[in-house]
Amino acid sequence: MLPAAFTLPARQPFDHAGVTRFLAAHAIVGVEAVVDDEYWRTLALPGGQAVLAVRADPAGLSARVWVAGAGAGGAGAVEDVAAAVGRLYDLDADAPEIDAALARVPELAASLAAAPGIRMPGTTDPHETLFRTLIGQQVSVKAARTVQGNLAAALGDPLDGMLAEVAPAGLGRLFPTAPQIADGGTGVVRGPVQRVRTILAVAEALADGRLVVDRSLSVAELTESLEAMPGIGPWTAGYVSMRVLGAPDILLDGDLALRAGAAALGLPSERRELVRFAARVAPWRSYFGMHLWRDAVATIAG
Repeated sequence: MLPAAFTLPARQPFDHAGVTRFLAAHAIVGVEAVVDDEYWRTLALPGGQAVLAVRADPAGLSARVWVAGAGAGGAGAVEDVAAAVGRLYDLDADAPEIDAALARVPELAASLAAAPGIRMPGTTDPHETLFRTLIGQQVSVKAARTVQGNLAAALGDPLDGMLAEVAPAGLGRLFPTAPQIADGGTGVVRGPVQRVRTILAVAEALADGRLVVDRSLSVAELTESLEAMPGIGPWTAGYVSMRVLGAPDILLDGDLALRAGAAALGLPSERRELVRFAARVAPWRSYFGMHLWRDAVATIAG
């Protein structure tokens, strides 16, 4: 089974290592893996499945994708995957403009020197990102990955046999769809009762179309629709907007790891003070937050 190969250039500078580190730190067992600095994952396509392998370097990305399933092949499918990968790695971010704005904060000098062109990881699947965000609230990344992996093992479709032959050992499932979680999630989704209720309610709303989470929405529209769901607050809506829409100017001021990162850099860590301080880097506060998260992500991935 031969892959389709493609390359994607990155707007310079490009903190490719930071994105790979983020993906490795959050990889779901059975669905994703980073092997020898190459990011692998399974993907659902209309009418089929795919296995993706991406290697990042300072110039951009080189990738391979294997596709199986009636109606899933062809150049169109590969183009769709390539576009999603570009968004996942935030290749088109205006890195010079962002870094110039962040350079107005002297306390970020060392982080900017270590990670010029920092990126805000996107997503290959907006619904998956929403579920992962809900599962990961107020728990460690390790605990969230355990629940996410168990969910994929219990409810996700198995990988097509031909694709399984090219995937690294252990990659064998797709992340479950909203209908699969709505139908089978009771007893499988674990955690605090209210969080489980929220996840199942979101799955049902996505499955029947009452909730829409995709790139066609504005930040305001996505935020309003998410916060209308019981159990979803500003942190979740903001994080999902960053990952799904690439929203560049969101500060997750309620995030404890982000505030700890601010304190470690000598920046204000109290919420109101941090909000006031971050106004100076608008409209790039999402990237400001990525710098504050850098040490936390490195610790998780390490």
